[in-house]
Amino acid sequence: MIAIGINVADGASKTIRGVIRGLSSDDAADLNQVGGRSAVLYAARYHREFDQAGGWRGRRYLGPSQGQGSTFGADIARGWQFTSSSPNEAVISNDASHYAFKVRGGTITPKRAKALTIPLIPEARGLYASVYSQNTGRRLFTIRGKNALFERVQGSTTGSRGRRGRPGTTTIRTSNIRAVYALVKSVTHEPWVGAVPPETELVDAFFQGWRGAFAQLIKGS
Repeated sequence: MIAIGINVADGASKTIRGVIRGLSSDDAADLNQVGGRSAVLYAARYHREFDQAGGWRGRRYLGPSQGQGSTFGADIARGWQFTSSSPNEAVISNDASHYAFKVRGGTITPKRAKALTIPLIPEARGLYASVYSQNTGRRLFTIRGKNALFERVQGSTTGSRGRRGRPGTTTIRTSNIRAVYALVKSVTHEPWVGAVPPETELVDAFFQGWRGAFAQLIKGS
């Protein structure tokens, strides 16, 4: 999980800081809750736009084309939630799967298998090798000296048999071999650029909500 605390003094003017000191603890916490929920809406919108712009696409990305978004990106956009508020700050968080890894980076190593499997074709994206083999009915195999899992792909072509020069009328079955998964001992990633919404915009979204709630508080007093 990634948690972000937004301090009520972040980006506040001297006048607003003076007003904050005059608020009761309950009022301050309530205002920060509204600001925190406003920041959640901004963070979700940021990641929807980031995803649609292809922000999660790396060198080996095999998912939808740019502009369509991805399941991973949609999960992160939906993952933002308001966690808590106090008189001094609001905390928002995101517990989407693998999001913390994108933010912090790190090294992935296999836990049970001897190697990690990295999909090399779109059909294998998001599937364990065993699931891919079960879904397609194709047996995956290794080739000595090659760090990959391969499969045979059956096809057919039309050719001639018998007398040389006669036009092709016979269907001939063909078989090709292609790599489906690369096999690696570990994968190391740096923190993903753009994985976290810009701090200044997050604070601004917080204060937009905070100021609106404060205006309602003043009217009601």
